[in-house]
Amino acid sequence: MRSRRNFLFSALSVGAAALTSPAISKGAIGKTAPRLQAGAGRADVVFPASLYPVDGFTGSHDPLAVRVLLLDDGATRIGIVVVDLTSIAEDMITSMKAVLTELAGVPADQAIVCASHSFATPHVFTGAHVPPGTDTARTAIMQRAFDTAIRSAAAQAVSGLVPARSGFGSGKSPIGVNRDVATPHGWWLGANDAGFADPTLGVVRIDGRDGKPLAILMNVAVQPSVMDGSQLAAGGKLISADLAGAAARYVEARHPGAVALFLVGAAGDQSPYLQANRHVVHHDGSVGRVDIHEAGFAVLDLLGERLGTDIANIADGIRTQAGAQVTIARDSIPVNGLDFSPRNAPTGPVPAFTYRHGAAAKVPIVVIRLGDIALVGMAPELAASVGTRIRAGSPYADTLVATMVDGAAKYLPDAQSYDRFTYEARSSPYAQGAAETVADGIVDTLKRMQEGDTAG
Repeated sequence: MRSRRNFLFSALSVGAAALTSPAISKGAIGKTAPRLQAGAGRADVVFPASLYPVDGFTGSHDPLAVRVLLLDDGATRIGIVVVDLTSIAEDMITSMKAVLTELAGVPADQAIVCASHSFATPHVFTGAHVPPGTDTARTAIMQRAFDTAIRSAAAQAVSGLVPARSGFGSGKSPIGVNRDVATPHGWWLGANDAGFADPTLGVVRIDGRDGKPLAILMNVAVQPSVMDGSQLAAGGKLISADLAGAAARYVEARHPGAVALFLVGAAGDQSPYLQANRHVVHHDGSVGRVDIHEAGFAVLDLLGERLGTDIANIADGIRTQAGAQVTIARDSIPVNGLDFSPRNAPTGPVPAFTYRHGAAAKVPIVVIRLGDIALVGMAPELAASVGTRIRAGSPYADTLVATMVDGAAKYLPDAQSYDRFTYEARSSPYAQGAAETVADGIVDTLKRMQEGDTAG
């Protein structure tokens, strides 16, 4: 029987391609000097007590939120939406973009909707992609709650549009660890201190006319999965925005009035170095989890504060400048595919595995430029090494790589993962080498954009 999460993937992987065009299309570029304006909004997603239980959750530990950032240089207006969900369905993305068009005048192709990828959230199935057994009444309640939140956040962003300045800063936060672990029975999930991890933090600060931050974008290669699958000792789970929410709330507390937007980076093989419900492989090769239950929320608070502190410290050191131009471009990169069925997702380590070649695929990408800052977004979950490859090859010194953007499409692992038969490689609809092809294609796109800027 297909799991609810795998059913959602089937719908999202189809929808992601429909949200982008096959060739680069840029937002309008004005001939006059840009005069950047920005506005930001945040609204909690409020669920009524009557909603529970839903999707295994019996209550809420901390609020989910929708955050919106508008950027306008006088010629182009774009919207960035971050939603505290593990994944976002196609119909929900379309609906949220329609809200930005209605309330903020942002065309759908000049908006991106990003899942914070927080793991302790219910799935919200919409439209034609509702799996059997779904409680449609409770789903409708959740849909209305998210719709109310984005309308509130978008209205705040529009009403708060002011002349703005922007700047970039980077640093390190060793908050994550490679989650692919070698065992006597094959590679499986865990915490591999010797594996490749990317501690880089990319931070964009947007100041209002008072010189104080009105928005802070934070990009880090770690899954917000501290509470992934963790149960209360008495049973049931509590909804949480997990590490993304904890870090964002800390940054917002350090900078009252600012909206902190968490953009999950190339984190397909990266997890927090501490988790409430950790993976184990037994001597006979079977797998399980060890759960510390409610104590996990103390771990979440600790890691949220540590990551939030690192982000806030970087933001404090950024010096913003006026006059950044805003552009947005979409492209699609062809790659080789695999015949992957979500119903056959890995259940444990294996010593060998046969990949079945499938139809050719395309990976849609979107690039947002804010002055000399480049934000690259895509739906698939990249390996961390691929994210660093993109940043290293980018002609823009200040480059962010975000995933779970405008949909979800499972994993895009690095080449060695296929030789190791990792969880990500066996869960990927893309063939070995596809990630490197995408990385090189993104770098080529960025170089063309820069050449166009220079020529202009």
